[in-house]
Amino acid sequence: MFRYYWTLIVATLLMFFIGLPVITIGHLLRKLFGVEDLIFSPTRFGCRVWLRSAGARIHVSGREHLNPRQGYLFAANHQSNLDPPLLFAYLGQNTGALAKKELTKIPLFKQGFALIHVVPIDRRNRESAIESTRRGAAELRRGYSLMAFPEGTRTVDGKVREFKKGVFFMALEAGVPIVPVVINNTRLVMPKGGNTVTPGDVWLEILPPISTEGYTEANIEKLIERVRNEIAPRVRTD
Repeated sequence: MFRYYWTLIVATLLMFFIGLPVITIGHLLRKLFGVEDLIFSPTRFGCRVWLRSAGARIHVSGREHLNPRQGYLFAANHQSNLDPPLLFAYLGQNTGALAKKELTKIPLFKQGFALIHVVPIDRRNRESAIESTRRGAAELRRGYSLMAFPEGTRTVDGKVREFKKGVFFMALEAGVPIVPVVINNTRLVMPKGGNTVTPGDVWLEILPPISTEGYTEANIEKLIERVRNEIAPRVRTD
């Protein structure tokens, strides 16, 4: 339990000493000079520090599959609150995200989201969710990558749930490849629904991109099944 509260302390310190000044400078530079994306590096640094505070020993494979000049939609299984910072820190690209609207209530998150291309989604409001999907597609068309967790929520036992369609419509609309991403053992380090943290090894596996060419709204289920079938067999549940 001590380590859990330690992660909260570290997160607070990171937000105060890194997040606040970096977000302030980022908004000033964007407003005055139109400069974007300068906060990605300090954000990745902060995420790595926080993951270390949880005792997560990170193992990454598959970055060689990515073209640094290509925008992607990264679709990953979801096990823990460690997953978003894990992807931010270790995908090796400047990557935004789809995020629950509730996160904008956390101090500085709303202000920071605008600088790293995070698109909040209100899943309880269908029209708002559709509009967020369109905004996400627009970010992808601009050349930015986004990460998403198509299950919609964290799993407790590691088993991969069914994927929701929204993120796949977004990739189709933008015409960008989807990269399946496999996360293992974050649920053992920081499980859902608890206040315990247990140091351990965490694996992030980046699989080859899947082109969205040839897929439409009519056969999107086949695309979803293809992506899920790449991820699910690689996820450990023991």
